[in-house]
Amino acid sequence: MTNSRREFLHVAAAAGGGALGMSLIPRTARARIRRVQRASEPLRILILGGTGFTGPFQVRYALERGHTVTIFNRGRTEPTTETEVFDDVETLIGDRNDNLEALQDREWDAVIDNSASIPRWVRQTAELLEDSAQVYLFTSSLSVHADNSKIGITEDDPVATIEDPTVEQVTGETYGALKALCEEETRKAFPRGAIIVRPHLIVGPGDRSDRWTYWPVRIARGGEVLAPGTPDDPTQYIDARDLAEFDIHLIEQRLTGTYSAVGPLAPLTMGGLLHGIRAVVSNDISFTWVDADFLAEQEVQPWMEVTAWLPPVGETAGFAMFDNSRAVAAGLKYRPLAVTAKDTLDWWEALPEERKVRRRAGLAPEKEQAVLRAWHERG
Repeated sequence: MTNSRREFLHVAAAAGGGALGMSLIPRTARARIRRVQRASEPLRILILGGTGFTGPFQVRYALERGHTVTIFNRGRTEPTTETEVFDDVETLIGDRNDNLEALQDREWDAVIDNSASIPRWVRQTAELLEDSAQVYLFTSSLSVHADNSKIGITEDDPVATIEDPTVEQVTGETYGALKALCEEETRKAFPRGAIIVRPHLIVGPGDRSDRWTYWPVRIARGGEVLAPGTPDDPTQYIDARDLAEFDIHLIEQRLTGTYSAVGPLAPLTMGGLLHGIRAVVSNDISFTWVDADFLAEQEVQPWMEVTAWLPPVGETAGFAMFDNSRAVAAGLKYRPLAVTAKDTLDWWEALPEERKVRRRAGLAPEKEQAVLRAWHERG
């Protein structure tokens, strides 16, 4: 495994579970949340986690559909999205590691597990709840796959394995295999009610990682923008709101199985992504495409500095070309790129200045300018 792959998986692991501070969605983005009809059957839904990136969107959509929501967490992490939504939910305090008492002697129709990255957590929780719920949805990751060189990876392709399945240290080396083991624990405890959802890069307002957010923010700043690779390189992502709505839909319809939650609907290139984001701003801007080999020479990191992009060759050739047909057939729907970009930019601009200066991903302006100069001066 290359260093870039290790770094990518490590960041994916950290971004999924870390407590990185509260951010609020501005009213402009809030107003664009789609109105929904009530579900025909109200459900009792338990969400393990619930205050991270996708969790608040799951909560809000479930409430809008008429469901009753309970969240279980340590009570330490402020939600990254609208806080008032939690006024209408029951909160149980505990710890996935060693304190599940609050879940005992309770019943729900469905469980959403957002917070587990080690198999023991899933095993303990799923075994406790296997007679207390009908459906258990585990939020996994597309990083579970053993080989990302294949174009058009499906849910049935092999997953990563680990020599010692008792390891609980989540690193770039272990993340994917541990998530795969978490999936297996879910299926064991709920042989007829397991739902596995494997998201790609989760984006939109509330993003803790700043990876995809880098592009709307950078493009809004204008000027000459360093663009990675070629305009034809593929890219994929999933809006957190689309993911949340898909999760609730799967539970409502009892659509068990495994799904690659990746978008957009049709193949998207980096050129399409950047020009699509450009359409929601008005400024003087140009894109300079810098090839992968030169970026490597300049020690520019794929995924973390030039974000939402990996060189579409070798072991990462298929990481932005996953097959989403099963999820689409099951009901996954997508917001337009322009909506995701505009809402993300509005959310970012409403953040406190001290948060914005501590950006967690993306190419620093001075480094971007240095690489662009070197690119233009090359012989």
